[in-house]
Amino acid sequence: MRPAPRRLWLIPLILILPLLLPASVSAFPLTTCTLTVTSTDASGKTIATATGGADDATQTNPLLVDWDGTVTWHGTSGANAIKNNSWHVDVFMVPSPLRGGDANDKGNKVGDGTTSVRGNAPFQFTGLYYVSGEFRGDGGSCAGSGWFKLTGNPASTFPFWIAVVLGLLGLVLLALGVRGAWGWAVLGGIFTGLGLAAVLAMLAVMPIGAWTPLAALGLFVVVGLAIAILAPKPAPPPAF
Repeated sequence: MRPAPRRLWLIPLILILPLLLPASVSAFPLTTCTLTVTSTDASGKTIATATGGADDATQTNPLLVDWDGTVTWHGTSGANAIKNNSWHVDVFMVPSPLRGGDANDKGNKVGDGTTSVRGNAPFQFTGLYYVSGEFRGDGGSCAGSGWFKLTGNPASTFPFWIAVVLGLLGLVLLALGVRGAWGWAVLGGIFTGLGLAAVLAMLAVMPIGAWTPLAALGLFVVVGLAIAILAPKPAPPPAF
């Protein structure tokens, strides 16, 4: 069994394995680190492999991941051990709760391991996702971005229908806003934007790349605000 400090240092690499893969060779900002990731299906058969510095994990050629499979990774921090490190992960450029750090007192420079896809999420979901982030500390840093795609039929997953219902509820609230309920209009814009952003991601439809979900949300927030401002307000009750 590996010593505990080594396992702790490997946690960031497990969590940020997709973000160290480039969208293209020219756009890959990885500095001192290397990383190779291989996804397998439930039977252990290799699905895809992506290597930092290669033309892998792009929007048109994402790293394919099977919900019932595993992801195996091997990474190095280059010539120097990265001590007193910190890391963070963003999804579609929005900060996520995935962040932390480690002292790495033993000066480890190599990490590898295997993680289960199913074991790291409460519900099955599918779709195309853009992940970015940074891993830095004393001795060097890594920063990068890439795309991964969870395979499967989105219509067979619970989160997809939650997103659909959220979007439809938002449209209903927008309709109420047109009738003068400005508060519902703002909330409806937010709900519709969130629902549409999630549905587009799970359907792997990204017409403007990584900005698609934020653009969908922003568009309907603006629509909700516009309705709230421009829709006729209900007349006050007559005074007696």
